[in-house]
Amino acid sequence: MSSNGKCFDFGILIHGGASVEKIKKTDGITRSLKSVVSYSFDFLKRSSSNKTAAVDSVEAAVSSMEDSGLFNAGIGAPLTIDKTVEMDASIMDGRDLSAGSIGMATGIKNPVKVARLTMERTDHVMIVSDGVTKLSKLFGDTIEGYSHEINEKKMKEYCRLLKNFRTKWKKNSKLMMTLSSMASQEEKIRHQYYSTVGAVAIDKNGNVASAVSSGGIWLKMHGRIGDSAIIGSGIYADNKSGAACATGYGEYAMRLCLCKYACDQMQSKKNSAGLSSKKTVDMLTKRFGKNTGGIITVDTKGRFGIACNTRSMSTALITNKNQKPTIAFGCD
Repeated sequence: MSSNGKCFDFGILIHGGASVEKIKKTDGITRSLKSVVSYSFDFLKRSSSNKTAAVDSVEAAVSSMEDSGLFNAGIGAPLTIDKTVEMDASIMDGRDLSAGSIGMATGIKNPVKVARLTMERTDHVMIVSDGVTKLSKLFGDTIEGYSHEINEKKMKEYCRLLKNFRTKWKKNSKLMMTLSSMASQEEKIRHQYYSTVGAVAIDKNGNVASAVSSGGIWLKMHGRIGDSAIIGSGIYADNKSGAACATGYGEYAMRLCLCKYACDQMQSKKNSAGLSSKKTVDMLTKRFGKNTGGIITVDTKGRFGIACNTRSMSTALITNKNQKPTIAFGCD
């Protein structure tokens, strides 16, 4: 219960990434979204005395999507120009603005879990590169090491994309936008997501939280860190406003501090989560054009918002008012 005795509406909204192509509603993707959002909602249904319910819920959602291999995160992370995997993730607790993030993570199955360890068991907000590996080994009782296999499908995709770039460090900001147009129909289905998986939630006490995880951009330079590791850009959460999680071209989200902007919008009583999401994406479009990203939000009244300027974005929502998963592949 909240301090005034009112029980807040609660729920969780997840996304599996935005896409510049119309996402094909495959049975596998649909089943995964339903399973993940249902599993993570269970953390919110438990006793209201659990002060970390919202954080538990978003962590569970994102780690489940990291494990699925269907999304650009965790097992499904793409390759850098050097044929390695470098992942970013972050998590934030709206109760006290606690946050943890990691960048350039390798040898980790669930980056979001290490981000939470950073938030709760260190004095820091961000850990990167070798520091992530050392941290995961330090807490080896809770974090499982993982070796990312460069399977035949990933190697085939790497070689195909490399042919389109003559120089090793050529700018690749348009890569994700042209990926689908270059690919065969089979490849479009397999690589239909822009980047990142994420979640926002509000618990029975009105506490909000956000989490995100990403494998980044195909053929990115070694050392590139995207918005998923940047608090205020890839995620933000504050009990005074709400929570937000972005997806899309990370450099744009970083330059606009996209999720902090969305939460600032929700501080106004006039702006619900839905209106805040729309205003945020309108701003993104105005500054950088279409096909650049999307955002999900939840405000302190338990209202959720979805917006994107890409052709599609996969999402799943469950609330206490409607405990049947609502799956969507667009932003209308």
